[in-house]
Amino acid sequence: MTSSRVGQPLQLQKTLILLSLLLIASSNAFTSPQPLSTSSSRNNVAARISSTTPPPKTTRLYANQFDITKPTFDLFSLRQIRSDALVRYNSLNQSEPLRINLFLLMTVTLLGYPLWCESVTGELPTTLSSVGAAAAGVGCGALFNRERSRRSNQLNRMEKELKAGDLEVKLPVYKAITSTRPTATLKQLKSKRRIIAFRGNKEQFTKMRDMLCSLRRRFVQSQTLLVLVPTDGSTMEDWGLDDNQMAGSLFLADATNVGQFLDYFRELLDSNEEVSNDNELAWFALNFKGRSIASGMGEAPKILELMGQQLQPMELIDETDAAVVPVDMPVANEILECQKKFYNVLTSSSDKEEMERIFTDGKMKEVNEVIEAGGRIDGWVECLKPDARPANMVIADQDIFVSSPTLAYSTCVEFPPNAGIDGATLLASQRWVRETANDDWKLELHQTIPWAAGTRAGGTLRCDCRGCVALTSSQEKRTFGGLIG
Repeated sequence: MTSSRVGQPLQLQKTLILLSLLLIASSNAFTSPQPLSTSSSRNNVAARISSTTPPPKTTRLYANQFDITKPTFDLFSLRQIRSDALVRYNSLNQSEPLRINLFLLMTVTLLGYPLWCESVTGELPTTLSSVGAAAAGVGCGALFNRERSRRSNQLNRMEKELKAGDLEVKLPVYKAITSTRPTATLKQLKSKRRIIAFRGNKEQFTKMRDMLCSLRRRFVQSQTLLVLVPTDGSTMEDWGLDDNQMAGSLFLADATNVGQFLDYFRELLDSNEEVSNDNELAWFALNFKGRSIASGMGEAPKILELMGQQLQPMELIDETDAAVVPVDMPVANEILECQKKFYNVLTSSSDKEEMERIFTDGKMKEVNEVIEAGGRIDGWVECLKPDARPANMVIADQDIFVSSPTLAYSTCVEFPPNAGIDGATLLASQRWVRETANDDWKLELHQTIPWAAGTRAGGTLRCDCRGCVALTSSQEKRTFGGLIG
């Protein structure tokens, strides 16, 4: 009986020692560097006095020691992680490491209940208490694993964002002033530019051309740079782009090292288990802080929705801003007149037939997908009622992009009544078509979304010949999923 009671404290001591070692190892991110001993300091002073030229190898050693990107083994993730990612995580998450350690402590303590119960309480553990402690220990273990997984996912996302900061691009410039294009890493562009990078081939970029060119002015106003990284060595000319279409290309940056971008995309795709084709279109977007705001693969993003949610304007846009239309482009002026006619009917008429004459007879897939998902469409009879139509709304800062003799796009900024400088302005886009170059232009699709500095769009509107459907944004998550997280 005596030996049994002696053995229990020994088991308790071993358990406490093991627990202490685990907690010390898991909290290595919070330990400070050890100070140099007095004798070591004196020896260093004597060495500096005896030699005026320090060995160059020592300098290189110190430089390596202070490399903040050097990987460090993380106990909770059981893998090497960039030191700057750990520093960033610890600075942004003060309570999560504490919760992880507490759940670990509670798990070990509860699962070890039969070992320390008699030593602490003086009574032998009962079957009921042992089962209860084991169940509680399993629950705490599950909470520990949940918090550890969240931490690991955050660190994984931060690592990808930090690696993206090492990518280098050539910045766009006014070619009339200079042809020399400066280079900068994405990290150096923090607080200066938002970034959207695409990886694709000639066919994929050709399909994206109209979408990107139609919003070229809005990219500049939101201080967003686009980086198109070809996988097949194709160029802007191969995608059907020229300087007139790109409006000077002040929103389009080039990858300084295409291979570096492709390797980064390949790493993102390799880390995503859902990827089945290495030739799929892939993209990611970064905000001013260099953090991921969206990413995806397989299909191009819905840029208009992305602009309303994440790429708000940084320039002051006033309702007196004139349209940006080349004088020597009569087709662009035709589109501008059609746009004015559409807004005149939208804001001051209740004539459904007059609105239907502006549209084509086609049912657009952008509207169909909302209806098929259970959305409601409001016909033009309801939309043009006096208490429903946007009366007295004005538009400004119009921009026209002519893709071909039979396809064109227009954008503008809508100013509802009493919007003011800081009011709820909206970004609108229209797609115009005609069968031949001699026919009249018809509106195929109209989209609008709130677009104002400092606010995020809560919904968007899509309209065709039948009427309009509304989409509302879902609740924002801690991460955005996709390739980066």
